[in-house]
Amino acid sequence: MRRTTRRPLRRPAGALTLLLPLLALGLSGRTLQAQTVDGALDGTERPPAPGEAVPSAEIDAQTAQIGATLRCPICRQQSVAESSSRIAREMQGVIRTMLMDGRTPEEIEAYFVEAYGPWILLRPRAEGINLFVYIGPAVAFAIGGLVVARRIRRRREDDGEDPADAGRPTPGRDPLRKADRKWLEAAIKGS
Repeated sequence: MRRTTRRPLRRPAGALTLLLPLLALGLSGRTLQAQTVDGALDGTERPPAPGEAVPSAEIDAQTAQIGATLRCPICRQQSVAESSSRIAREMQGVIRTMLMDGRTPEEIEAYFVEAYGPWILLRPRAEGINLFVYIGPAVAFAIGGLVVARRIRRRREDDGEDPADAGRPTPGRDPLRKADRKWLEAAIKGS
């Protein structure tokens, strides 16, 4: 059996010992921030770069409002305003820049629809095949109601009950349907 000896770890010498912690903290003066796998900041916004104007509260509110109508390309179940992914933050930056340039919310939505397609909108527009999304449930509910009403009416007619007398108790009413009564009478006569 062969024995191995462990060598002690060597420490960097001199200036390199001082340089490594400085590199870890970042020489540019920025503080380190934890990031998720896709690079999104964990609950913190990046500070504005030097020379970049600080956005006003109105621009931020409009950015959030427009971002709430757009789907995040990565998350797909969240809006751009809700998502913490890197692309969602970049899209919010594009929205903010376009608002500062004086573009309207409709122009900004049209820009993203042109870039990503109509699926980028969380609420589809009521046009073309998307119209079925808005009208379909009401039509299905109406058709279902008609089918149920027709079946109830037929059943009452088969039972010999007048639909106008529905719900009123009738003394001596026979609980058998007409077809059952005929079969029973034929069976009694035949025996």
